[in-house]
Amino acid sequence: MPSEACIMSRFLEEGVSEADSFLLQECGARRLPDCDALTVEGRDLVAGWQLVVQTPMAQRRLNIYADPQFPFSLPHFFLLDRPPFLSWPHIEEDGLLCLRPRRVTKFRQPDKVIGQLLSEDVYPLIVACESGANQNDFRTEFYSYWNRGLSTEEDMVRSLLEPRGPSRLVQVWRGQTCSVVGETEQQVLAWLRNLHGNEPQFDSTDTACLLWMEVPMLPAEYPRTAGDLYRIAGSITGGKELLARFAKAGVSPFYFVIGAESGNGPCLAVVRAYKPISTDIRGKTRDPANDGFRPGKVPPRMQTQRLFSSDAGASRLQVDRVDAEWVHGRDQDPRQETLRAKTVLLFGCGSVGAPIAHQFAMAGVDHLILVDPKKLSWANVGRHPLGADHVGSKKAIALAEIWSKAYPHARFEGFDVSSHLFLAEHMELATKADLILCATADWTSELGLNFRQVCGEIAAPVLYCWTEPNACAGHAVLLFHEGPCLQCGFSTSGDCKLQVTEWPQEKELKMEPACGAVFQPYGPIELLGTISVGASLGLDGLLGKVTAATHRIWAGPESLLLEAGGTWSKAWINGNMERSKGGFQEERVWGRDPLCDVCGGSDAATRLSSKSGNPDNVSSSTLLS
Repeated sequence: MPSEACIMSRFLEEGVSEADSFLLQECGARRLPDCDALTVEGRDLVAGWQLVVQTPMAQRRLNIYADPQFPFSLPHFFLLDRPPFLSWPHIEEDGLLCLRPRRVTKFRQPDKVIGQLLSEDVYPLIVACESGANQNDFRTEFYSYWNRGLSTEEDMVRSLLEPRGPSRLVQVWRGQTCSVVGETEQQVLAWLRNLHGNEPQFDSTDTACLLWMEVPMLPAEYPRTAGDLYRIAGSITGGKELLARFAKAGVSPFYFVIGAESGNGPCLAVVRAYKPISTDIRGKTRDPANDGFRPGKVPPRMQTQRLFSSDAGASRLQVDRVDAEWVHGRDQDPRQETLRAKTVLLFGCGSVGAPIAHQFAMAGVDHLILVDPKKLSWANVGRHPLGADHVGSKKAIALAEIWSKAYPHARFEGFDVSSHLFLAEHMELATKADLILCATADWTSELGLNFRQVCGEIAAPVLYCWTEPNACAGHAVLLFHEGPCLQCGFSTSGDCKLQVTEWPQEKELKMEPACGAVFQPYGPIELLGTISVGASLGLDGLLGKVTAATHRIWAGPESLLLEAGGTWSKAWINGNMERSKGGFQEERVWGRDPLCDVCGGSDAATRLSSKSGNPDNVSSSTLLS
């Protein structure tokens, strides 16, 4: 049986042969020596051809190369007769044409692939470059060009700024190789401390200047001196006045952020300008900004002109956006404005609650408050976001620490207490939450939280999530103050009235070799369905898509259920055998039970409330009666 290398070698040989025949006979090209392909620096190429393209303006030489994956890969086109780099868009420093992405669907017909590329992509691009018709692409693809040929490629700036106008003074923290800009000192320092820890160097910031332009700069307009920045500021309404303020508040080197709307979203650039320095005939340096005046007596306008003049150097820097809008959707997710203003309170940082909260963090929720008194054990590691390096750590505290590093633009707080103690000591945080997620797997805690919501002590929607045995099914219920309560869907023994699965008693729980130590031996794969329904229902609640009591159910695949030793419940199948296949989600209304002791009767909540001024003093037996 031929080896994979032999097969690929045969395809390459055949592809090059067919390309050779087409280019020589149909296009008048000439074959380049194979050694020529090897001399193209930084490119893995094996064969090449050269042809002359006649455009409306000139004849231009074009080299076509194949790489080792040809004909499964597209050929590469290099324009030899071209102006200097950054004169024409979509052409790399070595002349490579950046063509629109295509997939190779006719790898057995490389002649047709090359012919199509020449007629539909290569020739139109060269003609558009010659005529200047595609110059606006420098603006719409700004980052592709600004980041080329930077004067100091090792330096980088990370931006927390809101990428929009107006022009304004902002803040910068200066690092040796990486600096951070943001709207306020507090924002910048909080981000740095979240990511790197509370280090002493994260103590203060300096003033920087954001200049917001109507359109992005063309390469010919990129600043090369501080005088170019003065020119840009002069083209912006109020720009010179802003620059005068910056001249007083800023410190050399001065950091300028230049922003604009590109048509494909906002873009940012950073320029670092230096204070002009002159040397007299004795070799002594002096500050020319004060020439002719005593220190501090230079007229403000003149001082600004001298400070940001063509005599002062400037260097372009690469900028990476690290703000929430970019991290969570690259500016294309309209939900971010809403989620950035939301706070979620989590009770229970176990194998269900922690992954759902992690989904909220990744989705862009700004503030997560995590509550759980327990430590991570080795038996938890296999199905928990925390790993072996956090065994013995309080789960809520550890999650807050690692997520603060992972998403330093957001806020995370951990409390290693029970839900009962947290509500007793930090009720003000609970009242500020936009959503409460309860995944404690503790019926008494859930009842206490349910009672607080029914009585109006907690106004936020509450999301309850749990799995059935062996995680073969899962539930997420989102409840609101005015609607039915948790108890409405549960029996007095704490079982959900709608059970998706049924189990022999010996299959429901396993015993550890310790008194009362029971568990269910499922893993993270089985949990994914429950996490999905919980996270999606919670996000829908935060975004206002769900406003009434809602129950989402995950029914796992039938094979998972049978392998674990369970069966579907009669109430779940209810005559519909299609349900027995499993592997789907379903949404239902969470109805009110008119006989519910908590909210069903006209004065149920009043009766329970009268038994204790503090809902946490109500015993579980009272609530279950």
